[in-house]
Amino acid sequence: MRKAKFFLLFVVLMTFPMIQNCGGSSNGGGSSDLIIADKLINEGWDHISIGNFSSAKASFQQALNEPLTDGQRSSAHSGMGWALSKNGEILESIPYFEIAADRDNEARVGLAGALIYRHQTTYDYVRSAEMLGNMPPEKFAPLHSGLGLNAAKVHALTALSYALAGDKEQATVYINKAAALDSMMVGTTVDRMDEAFYLLGWKD
Repeated sequence: MRKAKFFLLFVVLMTFPMIQNCGGSSNGGGSSDLIIADKLINEGWDHISIGNFSSAKASFQQALNEPLTDGQRSSAHSGMGWALSKNGEILESIPYFEIAADRDNEARVGLAGALIYRHQTTYDYVRSAEMLGNMPPEKFAPLHSGLGLNAAKVHALTALSYALAGDKEQATVYINKAAALDSMMVGTTVDRMDEAFYLLGWKD
């Protein structure tokens, strides 16, 4: 059982780093400021897509220093969270994901993964499960291909959150959905996580 738990945690730690919306009211600044902010935010996401996370962080930080709409602020914080987490700075990503999570599903997924990684208390698992369950995963649609997210991975992360939070019933529901979505890709992250659920006795 201990080996199985270590295996599951290994899956999470290895896949999470692999694992925005504009609009809203303006908070000051002219249209030229908003154009500059858009350019910086787009540059940040472009840097993430090619794995240049240091440059992505710099672009998002510059954007956050500009006058932003609510949507731009959400996108910049989500981007900064993902740039940090993919750079191995997962705990540092949490404050940025927290700001964006209410408006941005990619940030919500990032925050859920970061909370599982942190596992400071059991509440981190419960909050992760509730956040993803309330999204819900069925409504997740990736906006940025550089994040490597898809519906199967989000369902698997939701399953893992529920399992760690002690809700075996919901964990089983979501890992079955994840496995069905990912059924054509044997040996993928979701496929290995499905195996881990068998080992832990969370799935019959």
